[in-house]
Amino acid sequence: MREIRQVEDETVKWAMSDVAPMSDEAFDRGRAALLARIDEDTAADPGSELVSGNVVPLAPRRRRRIPVVAAAAAMVVLAGAALLAPSLVSRVNGPSVGSAAAADLLNKAANLTGDAKLRPDQYLLVQQDARWSMTEYEHDWMFLQDQKLQTWIPADRNGPWLYKREQASGRQWLIGSESDLPPDLKTPFDGASEYRSDGGPALRDKVKVSFRDPSPEYLTTLPADPKELYLKLRDEAQGNEGLVFLQMVNDGLDTGAYPAHVRAAVYQALSYLPGLEIVEKAAVLDGRTGTALGVTEKETTEQIVIDQTTGEYLGSRTVLAKDAWGLKQGQVIGTTSVTTKVVAGMGLAS
Repeated sequence: MREIRQVEDETVKWAMSDVAPMSDEAFDRGRAALLARIDEDTAADPGSELVSGNVVPLAPRRRRRIPVVAAAAAMVVLAGAALLAPSLVSRVNGPSVGSAAAADLLNKAANLTGDAKLRPDQYLLVQQDARWSMTEYEHDWMFLQDQKLQTWIPADRNGPWLYKREQASGRQWLIGSESDLPPDLKTPFDGASEYRSDGGPALRDKVKVSFRDPSPEYLTTLPADPKELYLKLRDEAQGNEGLVFLQMVNDGLDTGAYPAHVRAAVYQALSYLPGLEIVEKAAVLDGRTGTALGVTEKETTEQIVIDQTTGEYLGSRTVLAKDAWGLKQGQVIGTTSVTTKVVAGMGLAS
């Protein structure tokens, strides 16, 4: 699903402040329509940046929740559950008994995670292979689309970062077919792009720095204490202590920008997340396997996948928790796989 964005949510609430209370369904419809219009206006003038002597379009913000598509009907991109999923009961004083196994796994993973060592002239290549599902609001059609995102992070993180984005051709249909698509459908990640950004994140001059898009300066603001970090991240998730919180953590870890000591604190902070349970040994997009921990709300389960033998973050999955929209329980409707390696220079594969 679409990531929660505070400005748009507050706009919906403000617009409805002088009318009778609205249902969750009505709020969701209004919010989806607003986001579609905002994204349509934003897409009209995405900007450009000079890269290697060529002018190339700037890509949308590198994020796990792809923007809502502007078309005849409100479009949504799924990798999560409801737009405004309700928060669960807080347990910031410690993990619940039912989540004790998840907390134990997270604490062990925190003690194992480490960093690649870079020389001053080397880069860390972070590759995210993602599979998104796109649908219209009533789920009359839905397809999967693959995308590869690569980021070259310099040893000096205040130096130049390089981003490349590629989208695989073809769609994997879950509901309906090409004939069901509206003629004016625009997908937000069509084509490829390449751009640079000093110091990260991808569009730091246009996007508010956050856990999803961390800058080197942002990393210094994160508390080392897991409980304090949990409370800070909960504030960034607008008080959500469920699926939206875990989506935000996955989005951030997908960037590959977090050093080992921060990842360790994040793992331990997750032990305070209500409802987080060990789900299964789960295959990620590239075939690697790890232990999946998940939070379920409404139709879907959001999962973080960790290699418990190394503490490595492998990626994420979003899975149907029950039969919905004509699809069966267990259908994967969103996934990311993240790999990292040290390379000799910017733009190089080795």
